[in-house]
Amino acid sequence: MTNLTTIFRQYTFDDSFQQVFVSSKFLKEYQIALTFAIDYDEDGVPTNGVFRPTWDLTKVTPLAITQFKKDHPDVNVKVFISIGNNGKEYPFCPLENKSWIANATKSLTSIVKDKEYDLQVDGIDVFYEHIEAEPSDFVECIGQVIKNLKEGEVIKVASISPSFALNKEYYFSLYKSFSSFIDWVDYQFQNEVTSVFDPNTLVNLYNKLATEFYPRKKLFAGYSAENEDWATLSPIVFFLGGMDIIKKRKGPGISILYHNYYVETHITHSCMMQPC
Repeated sequence: MTNLTTIFRQYTFDDSFQQVFVSSKFLKEYQIALTFAIDYDEDGVPTNGVFRPTWDLTKVTPLAITQFKKDHPDVNVKVFISIGNNGKEYPFCPLENKSWIANATKSLTSIVKDKEYDLQVDGIDVFYEHIEAEPSDFVECIGQVIKNLKEGEVIKVASISPSFALNKEYYFSLYKSFSSFIDWVDYQFQNEVTSVFDPNTLVNLYNKLATEFYPRKKLFAGYSAENEDWATLSPIVFFLGGMDIIKKRKGPGISILYHNYYVETHITHSCMMQPC
């Protein structure tokens, strides 16, 4: 990987980012996206925009983040709070838009600014795979919260992570309405309606997204290394297609979502960070 405009994003709930090979020879920026902040309590009851972190607070600590940055002084390290859900649990479902926006703005600000966490957060990422609301509600609520956090200088960057079923009505509508506040679009290819069996198909899907929906300069290729997602998009297909997107199509970056670094993705992740 020789394109120094390359950004790599890791979705994680723990400190496994400390185990990853990161070099300024291959990367311009490394993004740690913490999964997830949710607006549900411990019993699964909706809290209407009052977000709380569900990543491992014993492992994702201020010391861990600070040490990682010290260990990689030549790479721009950024931390994101990812709000949403992986699957159908904890869907986006505001009880009332105005109060949800107010609660979300306040609670996310508290998480970013709270000295207990103090994770040097740069931005938020919107990663809802299941939504139980109208597109107009999603656009209004999410867009206004991103706008509030940016204008209040709580965050510097914001990203959205669409997937096939929700892309056009929800995420693209959001992007059209708030494009000036959205820095990155991390499209999740593991959720395609049909399996992606070869790298060329992945590249063609990326090119179509860059033509019909989002500017190429903002568009990441996202991938899940969870075993259950391999039937849709295997590691080798994503590796080969992702390299093509970065090197030839001028895509800005890629991302990987996983929960078990050692068992599921050690080989794939290492290869994504350096030539194999």
